[in-house]
Amino acid sequence: MTAKYTAEVKAAVMAALMSGQGVPEIAKEYEMPASTIRSWKSRQFQGESVAYVATEKKEQVGDLLIEYLRANLETLRIQVQFFRTLEWLEKQPAADLAVLHGVMTDKAVRLLEALSKADDA
Repeated sequence: MTAKYTAEVKAAVMAALMSGQGVPEIAKEYEMPASTIRSWKSRQFQGESVAYVATEKKEQVGDLLIEYLRANLETLRIQVQFFRTLEWLEKQPAADLAVLHGVMTDKAVRLLEALSKADDA
């Protein structure tokens, strides 16, 4: 017995559910019974709501993002210490130092803006 819907269609339907689309809307888009979608939904998440699963994924991504930012800031801190070494600075062409200064200043301003926005929220 062959399945009526391909794995690709089922995956697309489940992705639509996770993005917050409603069952009736998805059923219309994929020209399938809403009961089929509800059945897939209940089996896939075993009683967990789609909103819960979507929130869980967002939290995981948020945790990864925070860890990435932490590592990036630590790297920037180490780079700043290195860039402050007079011996190294004297060996660099003026144009390269100007670019370095511009990039570092831009990063500092962007970090301050992000902190300010976070405080406002």
